Amino acid sequence: MKLLNKGIYILSFLLLSIPFACTEEEDFSIIAGLDFTVATLNAEGTETGVLPTTVPGDGRIVYTVDFGDPETEEDIFQTSGPMVTYTYPEESKTYTITVTAALDGKEDVSITKEHSVVFKVDKPATPTSQLEGRWKLSPTAGAFGVGPNKNDVSWWSNGTADVTTRACLFDDEYVFNADGSFQNVLGADTWLEPWQGTDPEACGAPVFPHDNSGDFTYTYDASAGTITLNGKGAFLGLAKVTNTTQLTSPSDAPDSVTYLAELSADGNTLEIDINYGDGWWSFTLVRDVPPTGVQGSWVLAPEAAALGVGPNKNDVSWWSNGAADVTTRACLFDDEYVFNADGSFQNVLGADTWLEPWQGTDPEACGAPVFPHDNSGDFTYTYDASAGTITLNGKGAFLGLAKVTNTTQLTSPSDAPDSVTYLAELSADGNTLEIDINYGDGWWSFTLVKDVPPAIEGRWKLSPTAGAFGVGPN
Repeated sequence: MKLLNKGIYILSFLLLSIPFACTEEEDFSIIAGLDFTVATLNAEGTETGVLPTTVPGDGRIVYTVDFGDPETEEDIFQTSGPMVTYTYPEESKTYTITVTAALDGKEDVSITKEHSVVFKVDKPATPTSQLEGRWKLSPTAGAFGVGPNKNDVSWWSNGTADVTTRACLFDDEYVFNADGSFQNVLGADTWLEPWQGTDPEACGAPVFPHDNSGDFTYTYDASAGTITLNGKGAFLGLAKVTNTTQLTSPSDAPDSVTYLAELSADGNTLEIDINYGDGWWSFTLVRDVPPTGVQGSWVLAPEAAALGVGPNKNDVSWWSNGAADVTTRACLFDDEYVFNADGSFQNVLGADTWLEPWQGTDPEACGAPVFPHDNSGDFTYTYDASAGTITLNGKGAFLGLAKVTNTTQLTSPSDAPDSVTYLAELSADGNTLEIDINYGDGWWSFTLVKDVPPAIEGRWKLSPTAGAFGVGPN
């Protein structure tokens, strides 16, 4: 019996010792399963990412990544998990990347891999990319017309008034996409003619197949000077004009149309000609480019001190708006000051703006715009970047507050001057405009910000690089 008890005691001791021994062995083992992934992150092949791992993972481990560039000591980084990146010199070369894993109480472990950088120089723009973008008819007299010969519009051409009366045609967009697809972006209406069921001619809803409902592509041959649109219903300028005739029915639309095309040196004007059999049509298209300089729509910055007045320039010690005014004077902060590409200017005030006693509203409050400060005039502007000035021409045009002029603060709307000149300082990114004006007894200052589309607006694609998408535990 004593021997049996002694055997049980020894067996129990051995069983209890087993997990204890395993724990001790695990605590003092070396770091296991070290590896790392290498990814090329840009099209040029120079930006490289390294993601170290161990199996099993341990968030306490510190990885030192040496990208192996012998020309610098700034290619060594440490991480406890996230990818680290380095941009190699712009040359094709093979480097040795070393990753070392370290953890207190364990031995450091290192592994190396060779990584070849294949430097790729961007290819020159292809003929297709020269057309890429949005185009419209030039908003000028003679933008399109017809005659017996190429570049001869002696039979008929549009006049200046047509830019307005046929606005639904002049706002049509002809879109050449980078992937070779083409679009006729016509909006809710375009110019229709009797052959499309509208007599007399007038604006109306686009008629199939010239309604952008098809899948269109294009081919641009710069050396031959031609653009071919593929797809029934695709067109430039006027839908009725084809290579053999002028359509008398939408159902007769051809599967493709080829135009003669001459691109200007600056790439922003496209002269289009097409022989339809009995004569030639000509169209002048202009690239729809993003606004530059002060072009675009501006509003008061929605912040404290966006407008104020004081004894000197940039000194608003007499008065400036507070943060609460952005709400209480919302009808002022939503007013738009619009500088158009054609040199025209607009005060887009909406249904109401901020009115003061000199305009018949006491106390101050929101109300319907008061003539002539109601955008009812024909206004223009001149921006002199070198002199740092903006001049608005036209009785009733203004920036910030209508009462502020170059000589006084108005006491009656009827005293509005024919023009006002402001000092203007545009920020480096082109999105902030600091306005100052001396009215005689002091200075008003206004901070305007460009009313830009949301940052994510536009077309997006996955980056064409390694590591553009992936999956992991964190």
